[in-house]
This record gives sequence, C-alpha cells and structure tokens, in this order.
Amino acid sequence: MKTKFSRRIAGLTMNGTAAAPARRILVDICHPAEVHHFKYIYWELSRRGWTFLFAAKRKDVTEVLLRAYGLPSIIFSESKRSLLLKILHLPPELWAFYRLVRTFRPTLLFSNLSVHSSWIGAICGLRHIAFIDTEHRRLLDVVTMPFAQVKLTPESYGRHLGSNHIRYRGNHELAYLSPQRFKPNPEVRDLLGIGLEPYVVLRFVAWQAFHDVGRHGISHDLKVKLVLELQKTRRVFISSEVALSKALQPYQLNVPPERIHDVLYYADAYIGEGGTMASEAACLGTPAVYINRLGLGYCQEEARAGLLHHCEKLSENDIEWIVRIHKTAEFQQKHKNYMKGHIDVTDFIVQFIEQELNQSPGRTMNDQDHEGCSGRPGSFVEDKK
Repeated sequence: MKTKFSRRIAGLTMNGTAAAPARRILVDICHPAEVHHFKYIYWELSRRGWTFLFAAKRKDVTEVLLRAYGLPSIIFSESKRSLLLKILHLPPELWAFYRLVRTFRPTLLFSNLSVHSSWIGAICGLRHIAFIDTEHRRLLDVVTMPFAQVKLTPESYGRHLGSNHIRYRGNHELAYLSPQRFKPNPEVRDLLGIGLEPYVVLRFVAWQAFHDVGRHGISHDLKVKLVLELQKTRRVFISSEVALSKALQPYQLNVPPERIHDVLYYADAYIGEGGTMASEAACLGTPAVYINRLGLGYCQEEARAGLLHHCEKLSENDIEWIVRIHKTAEFQQKHKNYMKGHIDVTDFIVQFIEQELNQSPGRTMNDQDHEGCSGRPGSFVEDKK
C-alpha cells in the first residue's frame, strides 16, 4: 500500500508515464544557492530524457526559488539553526531521506557533499556526484568524502581530494551566470524604484553553517557606519539572512529572490559577508568586497583577477576605501579577461553526465575518458596529487 509520502513523489516525477530506470537523478538541496547551481543542469538533462527530483531542506528562500523555477521538488526536512539542533535532528533527517530514495529510486545523487547523499547513497549502493567548492569544512568532509564516487571542484579549489577528484575551469556560480545562461533584465530597476540611480548591494549572513562555528560577522555599529557612508553617493540595499535592526530596516532589499542576479548585475558594487554572492557579483561584472575570515579558493581566484577584494575583518579604515569602489573601464576589461578563461559549467556537467555516467554508470574513469568528456580539451583536469 502506497503511503502519502510515496504518492507525493510519484506525482512529482512520473507525469503519467514510467521513466527509464537508468536516467533518474535526485538533487539534494541544503541551501538556496544550490537551486541556482542545479537549475540549468535540470533543464538541459530533462530535455534529454532524464527524470529529476529536488529534495530540499526548508531554509530561507529555498522553497520560493523551487516554485519560481518550476522545479519538481519535495521538502524532506527543516534546516536547524544551532549546531546542537543540527546533530540531534540528523537521525530523523536521514530516515526521511532514505525513504525518499527508496521511493524515487534514483540512479544518481547530486549534492554539495551533503551527509544525507553521502551516507544514504552508500547504504543504497548509489553513485554520488559531489560538487565541492568550500575548503574549510574538514570535519564534515571526514564523514562524507569517502562516500562520493566523483568529486567535482573548481580548478581554484585549494585541496586535493584523492581518487576521482576532477577539476574544471569555472566555479559553481558559472553554472548559472555564464553569458550563455544568464540574460539580465533591466526592469529590475523599476522593482527597486530607482530609475538610473547608482546603487550598492550589502549582504549579511546568519553564521549558522557547519563551517561558521565559532565565527561572527560585522558588528552592528560598523554595519550602520558603512551604510551611512555609502548612502552619501549611492542608494543602498541590504540582503540579510537575519532580521535587520530598526536602523537598517529601511534599506532592506525587497525583490523576488529569483531576481537577485538582475539586482547584482546592475549594481555599482557588492559588499558583504557571503562568499557565494561575492562570487556571483564578480562573475556578473560587478566589483565585490568579501568580508569574512573564511578563505575560499574561488574568491581568491577572482581576487587575483582584480574582480574581488577579500577583507578578513571590517574596520573603520576599510570603509574609507570601500565607499570609493565602483565599476570602471579597467575593471570591465578585467572581467572580460576572466570570463574568457572559464567555461560554461552547465555545459561541462551535462556532457560529463551524458558521456561518462549515462553510457557506463559503473566503470571507473581514466585519463583518456576525461580528455573527451566536455568536448573542449583542457576545460578540466583530473587531480593527480
């Protein structure tokens, strides 16, 4: 007898016909940014006969994005705020994911190296493709990395992950922000109500991820000072994972979350604690200031290209130079040069899945295979170290 849970999954995935059993992908979503990361991969592969299900935790704007993009999805868990609650909630979360896997019957798991996909994939004998870009989650990696059959990272990633670690010339953000994918919509200025006024985007995070334990962000006083200095010459909009104080509420960004990349594209600058959004801004050709002690390989690469400034801790002296940042012709040329050296990451992943995994899902990849995977020699390399 089918449960309500299994009927819900069947209704999302079958559309009245049985899908080919060897072409089913379960995408494990733990953060809203991962919806952006995988959406074009879904659209491309679904046109080629693959069946998808996005299994998501309820966090921030994840559900809103899944609905906005029309992605087949189900919420299997609630994101918890504290580390203790995350640990206590893990057993029921794993059980829910296990039931979902048994019902949907995927042949591939996609995740950003989540615990659920790593452990349940191993228990069920499934091939787990992990997309990794954060170096500083070593404790979590110890219990997840051994269970990923393929580990895909940007070329800039700062660690070596052993066998089946494959690097590519891009980053997660270029899976959805490459010029071939993203087309900016200038009507976002009407949503912002600013006409042609210059503006900047600030981003404050909640500091609740596993790799954020023991860390904290910009003090409230410095946030207020930064806003007051910036607003002397430009409009200020704040995107925040936590509730803003009364002093900062008038600057809250109020646009549909699926329009955030239009907002970043037309911004004069991005300043914030979020590494993903800093990288998004850089990829879109907007100068970025990343304020966080956490070093990230992809942000360091963008800093070397002159697209991003990494500031470990904000001080009053930093505010003096930050308020002078804006787009220049020199910056725009640096952005063009950066983009020329990187690939359409969605195209790479789609061809990787089709050529390597769809044809022979059980075999181990070798150098000769890798050379032909993406259709463009040198677009990725297997890590030999």
